[in-house]
Amino acid sequence: MNYFLVNNLGNKLTGIEKSVINRFKLFHSNKIDSHIITLSWNPHLHKHSKIFGINNNIFSMFDFFQEARHIHINTIKDWIEYWKCEQQYEIKYIPNTHDVRVFSNGTRIIYASFHDSEYKYLNYVNYFDSKGRKIKREHYDSRGFLSRIKYLTTKEKTVHESYLTPKGDVKLEVYYDPEAEKERITRIILNNFHNRDYTFDNKNELTAFFYENLYKDGDLFFSDKTGFTSPPFLLTDSKIPVISVLHSTHVKNNDDIEGSDTKNIYKSVFSNLNRFSGIIVSTKQQKMDIERLIHSSIPVFNIPVGYTEHSTLPNVQTLPEGPIKLMSIARYSPEKQLDHQIRLVSKLKEDFDQIELHLFGFGKEQKKLEDLVKTLNLEDNVKFRGFIPDLTSEMHSSHVSLITSNMEGFSLALLESLSNGLPAISYDIAYGPSELIINDKNGYLVPKNDEDKLYETVKTFLNNPELQKSFRSASIIEAQKYSQDEVIKKWHNLFNVIKS
Repeated sequence: MNYFLVNNLGNKLTGIEKSVINRFKLFHSNKIDSHIITLSWNPHLHKHSKIFGINNNIFSMFDFFQEARHIHINTIKDWIEYWKCEQQYEIKYIPNTHDVRVFSNGTRIIYASFHDSEYKYLNYVNYFDSKGRKIKREHYDSRGFLSRIKYLTTKEKTVHESYLTPKGDVKLEVYYDPEAEKERITRIILNNFHNRDYTFDNKNELTAFFYENLYKDGDLFFSDKTGFTSPPFLLTDSKIPVISVLHSTHVKNNDDIEGSDTKNIYKSVFSNLNRFSGIIVSTKQQKMDIERLIHSSIPVFNIPVGYTEHSTLPNVQTLPEGPIKLMSIARYSPEKQLDHQIRLVSKLKEDFDQIELHLFGFGKEQKKLEDLVKTLNLEDNVKFRGFIPDLTSEMHSSHVSLITSNMEGFSLALLESLSNGLPAISYDIAYGPSELIINDKNGYLVPKNDEDKLYETVKTFLNNPELQKSFRSASIIEAQKYSQDEVIKKWHNLFNVIKS
Protein backbone atom coordinates (compact mmCIF):
# COMPACT_ATOMS: atom_id res chain seq x y z
CA MET A 1 0.00 0.00 0.00
CA ASN A 2 1.14 3.54 -0.77
CA TYR A 3 0.25 6.09 1.90
CA PHE A 4 0.15 9.83 1.14
CA LEU A 5 0.56 11.83 4.34
CA VAL A 6 -0.91 15.31 4.82
CA ASN A 7 -1.90 17.24 7.91
CA ASN A 8 -5.57 17.89 7.12
CA LEU A 9 -8.22 18.20 4.41
CA GLY A 10 -10.71 21.07 4.43
CA ASN A 11 -13.51 22.03 2.07
CA LYS A 12 -11.00 24.17 0.15
CA LEU A 13 -7.78 22.78 -1.25
CA THR A 14 -4.27 24.16 -1.04
CA GLY A 15 -1.83 23.25 -3.79
CA ILE A 16 -0.38 20.41 -1.69
CA GLU A 17 -3.74 18.79 -1.05
CA LYS A 18 -4.79 19.12 -4.68
CA SER A 19 -1.49 17.55 -5.77
CA VAL A 20 -2.02 14.62 -3.40
CA ILE A 21 -5.57 14.06 -4.67
CA ASN A 22 -4.28 14.18 -8.26
CA ARG A 23 -1.68 11.55 -7.37
CA PHE A 24 -4.29 9.35 -5.75
CA LYS A 25 -6.50 9.54 -8.85
CA LEU A 26 -3.51 8.81 -11.10
CA PHE A 27 -2.62 5.74 -9.02
CA HIS A 28 -6.24 4.59 -8.92
CA SER A 29 -6.66 4.83 -12.70
CA ASN A 30 -3.47 2.77 -13.09
CA LYS A 31 -4.54 0.20 -10.49
CA ILE A 32 -1.87 1.14 -7.94
CA ASP A 33 -3.18 0.85 -4.38
CA SER A 34 -3.02 4.02 -2.30
CA HIS A 35 -4.67 5.85 0.58
CA ILE A 36 -4.53 9.43 1.77
CA ILE A 37 -3.88 9.86 5.50
CA THR A 38 -4.37 13.02 7.55
CA LEU A 39 -2.74 13.51 10.94
CA SER A 40 -5.12 16.08 12.41
CA TRP A 41 -8.43 15.32 14.05
CA ASN A 42 -11.18 16.68 11.82
CA PRO A 43 -14.86 15.84 12.42
CA HIS A 44 -15.70 17.01 8.89
CA LEU A 45 -12.99 15.04 7.08
CA HIS A 46 -15.31 12.50 5.50
CA LYS A 47 -17.84 15.14 4.48
CA HIS A 48 -15.08 17.10 2.76
CA SER A 49 -13.60 14.01 1.12
CA LYS A 50 -16.89 13.35 -0.67
CA ILE A 51 -16.62 16.75 -2.33
CA PHE A 52 -13.38 15.66 -4.00
CA GLY A 53 -14.37 12.06 -4.78
CA ILE A 54 -11.98 10.32 -2.38
CA ASN A 55 -14.30 9.44 0.52
CA ASN A 56 -13.53 5.70 0.47
CA ASN A 57 -9.78 6.14 0.32
CA ILE A 58 -8.92 8.59 3.07
CA PHE A 59 -8.72 8.32 6.84
CA SER A 60 -7.06 10.12 9.70
CA MET A 61 -4.73 8.94 12.44
CA PHE A 62 -7.61 9.61 14.81
CA ASP A 63 -9.96 7.42 12.73
CA PHE A 64 -7.38 4.66 13.14
CA PHE A 65 -7.22 4.90 16.92
CA GLN A 66 -10.94 5.67 17.33
CA GLU A 67 -11.85 2.57 15.30
CA ALA A 68 -13.77 4.79 12.90
CA ARG A 69 -12.25 4.08 9.50
CA HIS A 70 -15.25 2.21 8.12
CA ILE A 71 -18.51 3.07 9.83
CA HIS A 72 -22.13 3.76 9.00
CA ILE A 73 -24.48 5.22 11.59
CA ASN A 74 -28.04 4.02 11.03
CA THR A 75 -29.78 5.63 14.01
CA ILE A 76 -29.55 9.34 14.79
CA LYS A 77 -30.84 10.54 18.15
CA ASP A 78 -33.64 13.12 18.14
CA TRP A 79 -31.96 15.69 20.35
CA ILE A 80 -34.73 18.26 20.30
CA GLU A 81 -37.24 15.63 21.41
CA TYR A 82 -34.83 14.39 24.07
CA TRP A 83 -34.21 17.83 25.57
CA LYS A 84 -37.84 18.97 25.44
CA CYS A 85 -39.69 15.83 26.45
CA GLU A 86 -37.31 13.65 28.42
CA GLN A 87 -35.27 16.37 30.12
CA GLN A 88 -38.05 18.96 30.31
CA TYR A 89 -35.71 21.69 29.06
CA GLU A 90 -36.79 24.82 27.19
CA ILE A 91 -35.55 25.29 23.62
CA LYS A 92 -34.96 28.63 21.94
CA TYR A 93 -34.18 28.57 18.23
CA ILE A 94 -31.64 31.11 16.98
CA PRO A 95 -32.83 32.90 13.81
CA ASN A 96 -30.88 32.40 10.55
CA THR A 97 -28.84 29.52 12.01
CA HIS A 98 -29.16 25.82 12.74
CA ASP A 99 -28.40 26.49 16.41
CA VAL A 100 -30.46 26.34 19.59
CA ARG A 101 -30.07 27.49 23.17
CA VAL A 102 -31.23 25.07 25.86
CA PHE A 103 -32.48 26.31 29.24
CA SER A 104 -33.28 24.62 32.54
CA ASN A 105 -35.60 26.67 34.73
CA GLY A 106 -34.64 29.80 32.83
CA THR A 107 -30.87 29.24 33.07
CA ARG A 108 -28.88 28.55 29.90
CA ILE A 109 -27.08 25.25 30.23
CA ILE A 110 -26.45 24.21 26.62
CA TYR A 111 -25.73 25.78 23.24
CA ALA A 112 -26.09 23.30 20.38
CA SER A 113 -25.13 23.73 16.73
CA PHE A 114 -26.55 21.43 14.06
CA HIS A 115 -25.40 20.79 10.50
CA ASP A 116 -28.91 20.75 9.05
CA SER A 117 -32.12 22.74 9.20
CA GLU A 118 -34.03 19.71 10.51
CA TYR A 119 -31.85 19.61 13.64
CA LYS A 120 -30.83 15.97 13.16
CA TYR A 121 -27.06 16.04 12.82
CA LEU A 122 -25.16 17.68 15.66
CA ASN A 123 -22.05 19.69 14.96
CA TYR A 124 -21.11 20.59 18.54
CA VAL A 125 -22.66 21.12 21.96
CA ASN A 126 -21.37 23.62 24.54
CA TYR A 127 -22.13 23.18 28.24
CA PHE A 128 -22.12 26.03 30.78
CA ASP A 129 -21.68 26.22 34.54
CA SER A 130 -23.88 28.14 36.98
CA LYS A 131 -22.02 31.36 36.20
CA GLY A 132 -22.50 31.02 32.45
CA ARG A 133 -18.93 29.96 31.73
CA LYS A 134 -18.31 27.34 29.05
CA ILE A 135 -16.87 24.24 30.72
CA LYS A 136 -17.25 21.48 28.11
CA ARG A 137 -17.68 21.09 24.36
CA GLU A 138 -18.77 17.92 22.59
CA HIS A 139 -17.82 17.58 18.92
CA TYR A 140 -19.74 15.25 16.61
CA ASP A 141 -18.30 13.57 13.56
CA SER A 142 -20.14 14.40 10.32
CA ARG A 143 -21.01 10.69 10.13
CA GLY A 144 -23.15 11.05 13.25
CA PHE A 145 -21.25 9.96 16.37
CA LEU A 146 -19.74 11.81 19.34
CA SER A 147 -16.05 12.00 18.46
CA ARG A 148 -14.40 14.35 20.95
CA ILE A 149 -15.14 15.87 24.34
CA LYS A 150 -13.12 18.94 25.30
CA TYR A 151 -13.00 19.98 28.96
CA LEU A 152 -12.22 23.61 29.80
CA THR A 153 -11.07 25.64 32.77
CA THR A 154 -13.19 28.53 34.03
CA LYS A 155 -11.05 30.72 31.78
CA GLU A 156 -12.03 28.48 28.84
CA LYS A 157 -8.56 27.00 28.36
CA THR A 158 -8.43 23.38 27.26
CA VAL A 159 -7.29 21.08 30.05
CA HIS A 160 -8.34 17.65 28.76
CA GLU A 161 -9.71 16.02 25.60
CA SER A 162 -11.28 12.59 25.20
CA TYR A 163 -11.59 10.91 21.79
CA LEU A 164 -14.27 8.26 21.46
CA THR A 165 -15.12 5.30 19.26
CA PRO A 166 -18.50 5.24 17.48
CA LYS A 167 -19.62 2.92 20.31
CA GLY A 168 -18.71 5.54 22.91
CA ASP A 169 -15.51 4.07 24.35
CA VAL A 170 -12.75 6.55 25.22
CA LYS A 171 -9.67 5.55 23.20
CA LEU A 172 -7.45 8.63 23.42
CA GLU A 173 -7.00 11.10 26.26
CA VAL A 174 -4.98 14.26 25.77
CA TYR A 175 -3.98 16.44 28.73
CA TYR A 176 -2.84 20.08 28.54
CA ASP A 177 -1.03 22.51 30.79
CA PRO A 178 -3.76 24.98 31.84
CA GLU A 179 -1.15 27.55 32.88
CA ALA A 180 0.61 27.71 29.50
CA GLU A 181 -0.16 30.68 27.22
CA LYS A 182 -0.50 28.42 24.20
CA GLU A 183 -1.90 24.90 24.24
CA ARG A 184 0.86 22.55 25.42
CA ILE A 185 0.34 18.81 25.68
CA THR A 186 1.56 17.25 28.93
CA ARG A 187 0.41 13.66 28.35
CA ILE A 188 -1.38 11.50 25.80
CA ILE A 189 -2.94 8.19 26.86
CA LEU A 190 -4.05 5.54 24.38
CA ASN A 191 -6.49 3.13 26.00
CA ASN A 192 -6.93 -0.55 25.25
CA PHE A 193 -5.01 -0.69 21.98
CA HIS A 194 -4.62 -4.41 21.31
CA ASN A 195 -5.34 -5.01 25.01
CA ARG A 196 -2.68 -2.58 26.22
CA ASP A 197 -2.56 1.04 27.35
CA TYR A 198 0.17 3.38 26.08
CA THR A 199 1.39 6.83 27.10
CA PHE A 200 3.12 9.50 25.01
CA ASP A 201 4.69 12.86 25.81
CA ASN A 202 3.65 14.60 22.60
CA LYS A 203 1.87 14.19 19.27
CA ASN A 204 5.05 13.26 17.38
CA GLU A 205 5.45 10.20 19.62
CA LEU A 206 1.81 9.24 19.05
CA THR A 207 2.22 9.72 15.28
CA ALA A 208 5.37 7.56 15.21
CA PHE A 209 3.45 4.84 17.07
CA PHE A 210 0.67 5.18 14.47
CA TYR A 211 3.12 4.82 11.57
CA GLU A 212 4.66 1.70 13.08
CA ASN A 213 1.31 0.04 13.74
CA LEU A 214 -0.07 0.90 10.31
CA TYR A 215 2.99 -0.35 8.43
CA LYS A 216 3.12 -3.76 6.78
CA ASP A 217 5.91 -5.19 4.66
CA GLY A 218 5.84 -3.67 1.18
CA ASP A 219 4.13 -0.43 2.24
CA LEU A 220 5.59 2.91 1.18
CA PHE A 221 4.95 6.27 2.86
CA PHE A 222 5.05 9.61 1.06
CA SER A 223 5.52 12.58 3.38
CA ASP A 224 3.71 15.45 1.66
CA LYS A 225 3.01 18.07 4.31
CA THR A 226 6.62 17.68 5.35
CA GLY A 227 6.77 19.99 8.35
CA PHE A 228 4.05 17.92 10.06
CA THR A 229 4.42 14.43 8.63
CA SER A 230 8.21 13.90 8.45
CA PRO A 231 9.51 14.52 12.05
CA PRO A 232 7.70 11.48 13.54
CA PHE A 233 9.60 9.17 11.16
CA LEU A 234 12.77 10.08 13.05
CA LEU A 235 11.27 8.15 15.98
CA THR A 236 10.23 5.04 14.03
CA ASP A 237 12.02 1.87 13.02
CA SER A 238 14.23 2.70 10.04
CA LYS A 239 12.87 -0.29 8.14
CA ILE A 240 9.73 1.76 7.38
CA PRO A 241 10.40 3.39 3.99
CA VAL A 242 9.43 7.03 3.57
CA ILE A 243 9.92 9.44 0.70
CA SER A 244 9.81 13.19 1.28
CA VAL A 245 7.79 15.16 -1.26
CA LEU A 246 8.83 18.80 -1.62
CA HIS A 247 6.01 21.03 -2.86
CA SER A 248 7.91 24.31 -2.87
CA THR A 249 11.42 25.67 -3.11
CA HIS A 250 13.69 24.11 -0.49
CA VAL A 251 15.67 27.25 0.43
CA LYS A 252 14.84 30.43 2.30
CA ASN A 253 16.40 32.78 -0.25
CA ASN A 254 15.20 31.91 -3.75
CA ASP A 255 17.64 34.40 -5.26
CA ASP A 256 20.60 32.45 -3.87
CA ILE A 257 19.71 28.79 -4.29
CA GLU A 258 23.23 27.46 -3.66
CA GLY A 259 24.15 29.73 -0.77
CA SER A 260 20.87 29.87 1.14
CA ASP A 261 19.85 27.83 4.18
CA THR A 262 17.10 25.28 3.73
CA LYS A 263 13.60 26.13 4.91
CA ASN A 264 12.69 25.15 8.45
CA ILE A 265 9.81 22.94 7.26
CA TYR A 266 12.38 20.73 5.52
CA LYS A 267 14.98 20.62 8.32
CA SER A 268 13.85 17.17 9.46
CA VAL A 269 14.62 15.85 5.98
CA PHE A 270 17.90 17.57 5.10
CA SER A 271 19.32 17.04 8.59
CA ASN A 272 18.45 13.32 8.54
CA LEU A 273 18.89 12.22 4.94
CA ASN A 274 19.81 8.66 5.90
CA ARG A 275 16.30 8.18 7.33
CA PHE A 276 14.61 8.86 3.99
CA SER A 277 14.46 6.58 0.98
CA GLY A 278 14.34 9.47 -1.44
CA ILE A 279 13.10 12.96 -2.24
CA ILE A 280 10.53 13.93 -4.87
CA VAL A 281 10.47 17.33 -6.55
CA SER A 282 8.42 18.56 -9.48
CA THR A 283 11.03 20.11 -11.78
CA LYS A 284 14.30 19.08 -13.41
CA GLN A 285 16.11 22.16 -12.13
CA GLN A 286 15.18 21.60 -8.49
CA LYS A 287 16.23 17.96 -8.80
CA MET A 288 19.68 19.05 -9.96
CA ASP A 289 19.94 21.72 -7.25
CA ILE A 290 19.09 19.25 -4.48
CA GLU A 291 21.39 16.56 -5.84
CA ARG A 292 24.24 19.08 -5.63
CA LEU A 293 23.19 20.11 -2.12
CA ILE A 294 23.08 16.56 -0.74
CA HIS A 295 25.88 15.19 -2.94
CA SER A 296 23.42 12.60 -4.34
CA SER A 297 23.45 10.76 -0.99
CA ILE A 298 19.87 9.55 -1.55
CA PRO A 299 17.82 9.35 -4.77
CA VAL A 300 16.08 12.52 -5.95
CA PHE A 301 13.15 12.05 -8.34
CA ASN A 302 11.62 14.59 -10.70
CA ILE A 303 7.89 13.79 -10.87
CA PRO A 304 5.38 16.56 -11.72
CA VAL A 305 2.57 17.03 -9.20
CA GLY A 306 0.00 17.16 -11.98
CA TYR A 307 -0.77 15.63 -15.33
CA THR A 308 -2.96 16.38 -18.31
CA GLU A 309 -6.18 14.50 -18.85
CA HIS A 310 -8.25 13.87 -21.93
CA SER A 311 -11.06 16.41 -21.74
CA THR A 312 -13.20 18.66 -23.90
CA LEU A 313 -10.90 21.37 -25.20
CA PRO A 314 -11.97 24.81 -26.39
CA ASN A 315 -11.81 25.97 -29.98
CA VAL A 316 -8.41 27.65 -29.74
CA GLN A 317 -9.01 29.58 -32.95
CA THR A 318 -11.92 31.42 -31.35
CA LEU A 319 -11.14 33.90 -28.59
CA PRO A 320 -13.54 34.25 -25.66
CA GLU A 321 -16.33 36.76 -26.04
CA GLY A 322 -17.12 39.56 -23.61
CA PRO A 323 -14.67 41.49 -21.43
CA ILE A 324 -10.97 40.69 -21.50
CA LYS A 325 -10.56 38.25 -18.63
CA LEU A 326 -7.28 37.77 -16.78
CA MET A 327 -7.20 34.71 -14.53
CA SER A 328 -5.19 33.97 -11.40
CA ILE A 329 -5.33 30.70 -9.46
CA ALA A 330 -3.49 31.18 -6.19
CA ARG A 331 -3.96 31.42 -2.45
CA TYR A 332 -4.44 34.94 -1.16
CA SER A 333 -1.08 34.87 0.60
CA PRO A 334 2.00 37.15 0.61
CA GLU A 335 4.28 34.93 -1.50
CA LYS A 336 1.77 34.98 -4.38
CA GLN A 337 2.13 38.79 -4.66
CA LEU A 338 -1.39 39.27 -6.00
CA ASP A 339 -1.06 43.01 -5.37
CA HIS A 340 1.18 43.06 -8.48
CA GLN A 341 -1.76 41.79 -10.54
CA ILE A 342 -4.14 44.33 -9.06
CA ARG A 343 -1.79 47.19 -9.91
CA LEU A 344 -1.40 45.67 -13.38
CA VAL A 345 -5.14 45.92 -13.97
CA SER A 346 -5.10 49.51 -12.76
CA LYS A 347 -2.74 50.28 -15.66
CA LEU A 348 -4.47 48.08 -18.24
CA LYS A 349 -7.90 49.58 -17.72
CA GLU A 350 -6.56 52.75 -19.33
CA ASP A 351 -5.80 50.70 -22.48
CA PHE A 352 -8.86 48.43 -22.63
CA ASP A 353 -12.49 49.46 -22.18
CA GLN A 354 -13.52 46.19 -20.57
CA ILE A 355 -10.96 44.23 -18.59
CA GLU A 356 -11.35 42.04 -15.52
CA LEU A 357 -9.03 40.16 -13.20
CA HIS A 358 -10.59 37.06 -11.64
CA LEU A 359 -8.79 35.87 -8.51
CA PHE A 360 -9.57 32.23 -7.68
CA GLY A 361 -8.38 31.21 -4.25
CA PHE A 362 -8.65 31.92 -0.53
CA GLY A 363 -6.39 33.02 2.27
CA LYS A 364 -5.39 35.52 4.93
CA GLU A 365 -4.48 38.34 2.52
CA GLN A 366 -8.01 38.81 1.15
CA LYS A 367 -8.89 41.84 3.28
CA LYS A 368 -5.60 43.56 2.44
CA LEU A 369 -6.12 42.89 -1.27
CA GLU A 370 -9.72 44.10 -1.14
CA ASP A 371 -8.54 47.33 0.47
CA LEU A 372 -6.06 47.82 -2.38
CA VAL A 373 -8.83 47.28 -4.92
CA LYS A 374 -10.92 49.96 -3.24
CA THR A 375 -7.99 52.36 -3.04
CA LEU A 376 -7.41 52.01 -6.79
CA ASN A 377 -11.16 52.16 -7.60
CA LEU A 378 -11.09 48.74 -9.22
CA GLU A 379 -14.24 47.26 -7.74
CA ASP A 380 -15.67 46.71 -11.23
CA ASN A 381 -12.44 45.23 -12.55
CA VAL A 382 -11.18 42.83 -9.88
CA LYS A 383 -13.32 39.87 -8.83
CA PHE A 384 -12.55 37.77 -5.75
CA ARG A 385 -14.04 34.46 -6.85
CA GLY A 386 -13.00 32.26 -3.94
CA PHE A 387 -12.25 28.55 -4.16
CA ILE A 388 -13.92 26.64 -7.01
CA PRO A 389 -13.02 22.93 -7.38
CA ASP A 390 -13.36 22.75 -11.17
CA LEU A 391 -12.15 25.76 -13.15
CA THR A 392 -12.30 24.24 -16.63
CA SER A 393 -15.09 26.48 -17.94
CA GLU A 394 -13.41 29.53 -16.37
CA MET A 395 -10.18 28.73 -18.20
CA HIS A 396 -12.02 28.34 -21.49
CA SER A 397 -13.55 31.80 -21.07
CA SER A 398 -10.30 33.56 -20.09
CA HIS A 399 -7.63 35.24 -22.21
CA VAL A 400 -4.51 34.70 -20.14
CA SER A 401 -3.36 33.18 -16.84
CA LEU A 402 -1.07 35.20 -14.55
CA ILE A 403 1.56 34.15 -12.02
CA THR A 404 3.32 36.81 -9.95
CA SER A 405 4.65 34.63 -7.11
CA ASN A 406 8.11 35.09 -5.69
CA MET A 407 8.50 31.28 -5.70
CA GLU A 408 6.73 28.15 -6.91
CA GLY A 409 7.48 24.46 -6.50
CA PHE A 410 5.85 23.64 -9.82
CA SER A 411 2.53 25.49 -10.23
CA LEU A 412 -0.18 22.93 -10.76
CA ALA A 413 -2.51 25.78 -11.73
CA LEU A 414 -0.17 26.69 -14.57
CA LEU A 415 -0.24 23.17 -16.00
CA GLU A 416 -4.03 23.09 -15.77
CA SER A 417 -4.24 26.43 -17.56
CA LEU A 418 -1.98 25.35 -20.43
CA SER A 419 -3.70 21.99 -20.83
CA ASN A 420 -6.96 23.87 -21.31
CA GLY A 421 -5.50 26.10 -24.01
CA LEU A 422 -5.00 29.12 -21.77
CA PRO A 423 -1.61 30.84 -22.29
CA ALA A 424 0.28 32.11 -19.27
CA ILE A 425 2.44 35.09 -18.39
CA SER A 426 4.57 34.57 -15.34
CA TYR A 427 7.50 35.96 -13.42
CA ASP A 428 10.61 33.92 -14.15
CA ILE A 429 11.05 32.32 -10.74
CA ALA A 430 12.32 29.14 -9.15
CA TYR A 431 10.82 26.72 -9.95
CA GLY A 432 8.18 25.60 -12.43
CA PRO A 433 7.17 28.35 -14.85
CA SER A 434 10.38 28.15 -16.89
CA GLU A 435 9.79 24.41 -17.49
CA LEU A 436 6.17 24.85 -18.52
CA ILE A 437 6.27 28.13 -20.42
CA ILE A 438 8.17 28.24 -23.71
CA ASN A 439 8.87 31.95 -24.05
CA ASP A 440 7.11 33.53 -27.03
CA LYS A 441 5.34 30.24 -27.84
CA ASN A 442 2.72 29.43 -25.19
CA GLY A 443 3.32 32.40 -22.93
CA TYR A 444 5.94 34.76 -21.58
CA LEU A 445 8.46 34.77 -18.74
CA VAL A 446 8.96 38.22 -17.23
CA PRO A 447 11.87 39.17 -14.95
CA LYS A 448 10.86 38.64 -11.34
CA ASN A 449 9.05 41.60 -9.75
CA ASP A 450 9.42 43.79 -12.87
CA GLU A 451 5.90 45.25 -12.85
CA ASP A 452 6.59 47.60 -15.76
CA LYS A 453 7.74 44.74 -17.96
CA LEU A 454 4.75 42.70 -16.85
CA TYR A 455 2.41 45.49 -17.94
CA GLU A 456 4.07 45.90 -21.33
CA THR A 457 4.06 42.15 -21.96
CA VAL A 458 0.41 41.63 -21.06
CA LYS A 459 -0.66 44.72 -22.99
CA THR A 460 1.16 43.59 -26.15
CA PHE A 461 -0.29 40.10 -25.87
CA LEU A 462 -3.87 41.31 -25.42
CA ASN A 463 -3.56 43.66 -28.38
CA ASN A 464 -2.68 40.79 -30.74
CA PRO A 465 -5.59 38.37 -31.37
CA GLU A 466 -3.62 36.22 -33.83
CA LEU A 467 -0.82 35.81 -31.32
CA GLN A 468 -3.35 34.75 -28.69
CA LYS A 469 -4.72 32.06 -31.02
CA SER A 470 -1.23 30.78 -31.76
CA PHE A 471 -0.34 30.64 -28.06
CA ARG A 472 -3.61 28.85 -27.25
CA SER A 473 -2.78 26.05 -29.71
CA ALA A 474 0.81 25.79 -28.50
CA SER A 475 -0.33 25.65 -24.86
CA ILE A 476 -2.26 22.45 -25.45
CA ILE A 477 0.58 20.86 -27.42
CA GLU A 478 3.25 21.68 -24.83
CA ALA A 479 1.05 20.45 -21.96
CA GLN A 480 0.97 16.96 -23.49
CA LYS A 481 4.54 16.49 -22.27
CA TYR A 482 2.83 16.02 -18.90
CA SER A 483 0.29 13.43 -20.05
CA GLN A 484 -0.90 10.77 -17.64
CA ASP A 485 1.11 8.15 -19.55
CA GLU A 486 4.33 10.14 -19.25
CA VAL A 487 3.90 10.87 -15.55
CA ILE A 488 3.04 7.29 -14.58
CA LYS A 489 6.28 6.14 -16.23
CA LYS A 490 8.16 8.31 -13.74
CA TRP A 491 6.31 6.68 -10.84
CA HIS A 492 7.12 3.18 -12.07
CA ASN A 493 10.76 4.21 -12.28
CA LEU A 494 10.62 5.40 -8.66
CA PHE A 495 9.15 2.06 -7.52
CA ASN A 496 11.88 0.16 -9.33
CA VAL A 497 14.64 2.28 -7.76
CA ILE A 498 13.20 2.00 -4.24
CA LYS A 499 12.75 -1.78 -4.51
CA SER A 500 16.30 -2.23 -5.72
